[in-house]
Amino acid sequence: MAKEEIRHHKATPSRTQVNFKRLAIICLPLVVATVFIVLFIDHFSGTNPKPQIVIVEKNTISLFLPTNGGKLVEQTVDIKGTETHKEKGAKILAELKKGGAVPEKLALQELVTDSDGIMYLNFSKDLVTGVPGGGPVGEIATVFSIVNSFLANFRSARKVQILVDWQPVHTLHGIVYTYLPMEFNKTIMED
Repeated sequence: MAKEEIRHHKATPSRTQVNFKRLAIICLPLVVATVFIVLFIDHFSGTNPKPQIVIVEKNTISLFLPTNGGKLVEQTVDIKGTETHKEKGAKILAELKKGGAVPEKLALQELVTDSDGIMYLNFSKDLVTGVPGGGPVGEIATVFSIVNSFLANFRSARKVQILVDWQPVHTLHGIVYTYLPMEFNKTIMED
């Protein structure tokens, strides 16, 4: 009887048959993901984030300010090198105000340079309502202080178009024709 039990026992199939294909399909992606996670953690655990160092270049801007004789004299001012074009334009305008070349309330609303090298400077109405110094000499000094200062500091610009509320003005007070873009004026410079 013992032999029959052994034969009977061998003949019956096992109830817990393991499907190795299914097990491999389930476990393989888990093993691959675990390996990638371990490698990722191992690689980045030894690295510390590097502190960012901001290098501020010291640049200068050139300003052309009027003298008592109506000529313009060049002065330089130090600025940070990381300023945007608009910030640089605002700094130029602020320095021109300090030098008395433009009205105190004047605001630069926008500056844009096109592909032809024409820089459009959009000012507030204060440009036409109050010119420092008054008269023809004051208007000439104001216009070319703006034109020369901006052209000297923006290398991509070849000419400056003065706008007031996005409209070209024929003249500020009847002396200098400002309707078309203007170039750097060397003749008004002090020797």
